[in-house]
Amino acid sequence: MDRLELETVLERAKTHGFIGSDAINSVIDHAVFHLQAAQPARNSNWCDLGSGGGIPGLVVASEREDLTLTLIDRSTARVTFLQAAIEQLGISGRVQALCGDITELAHQSLLRHSYDGVFCRSFASPAITAECAAGLIKIGGLLAVSEPPDPRPDRWSQEALAQLGFTEQEIITGPPKFLLLKLSRFPSIEVPRKWKKLVKSPLF
Repeated sequence: MDRLELETVLERAKTHGFIGSDAINSVIDHAVFHLQAAQPARNSNWCDLGSGGGIPGLVVASEREDLTLTLIDRSTARVTFLQAAIEQLGISGRVQALCGDITELAHQSLLRHSYDGVFCRSFASPAITAECAAGLIKIGGLLAVSEPPDPRPDRWSQEALAQLGFTEQEIITGPPKFLLLKLSRFPSIEVPRKWKKLVKSPLF
């Protein structure tokens, strides 16, 4: 994929406010580190949860042409942008963008426990992120989360993670820093709960 064309797409996302104010080269570099931390197997199927302007999903797609990717966001405007970007970058054969509430999408048979891994940067709190991702990942699959430079020691509750089926974790110290969580058993069929319930009563 043409790096210049990718930069052009991401600059447009920045103009629309779909990604932050950081320099585009820095945004791309961080997404590449995210990919390196996750180390997806060849020809595996991954999801970018809360993709926004396509970070890290569009960058991952440019770096790994063997991967199949689903970019999920609840904003119609952002998903419309992502769909146009996917067409412009010529990756529509292996990358799609879906619009919807992840707490509903994760219960659809075509998406539930269908991904080898989930990328996540700036989606929601740790508790909400973990619960939503647990409904998407296959047994043995990974949640690869971008972490702040100095996260609190209690940022992730081991007890709650185990309840969701995440029993193994690895910290990539970086910088930048990432957390990898492996799903070792399926959560209950209620996971993830409705969005309002997640916000009102997070697991941790």
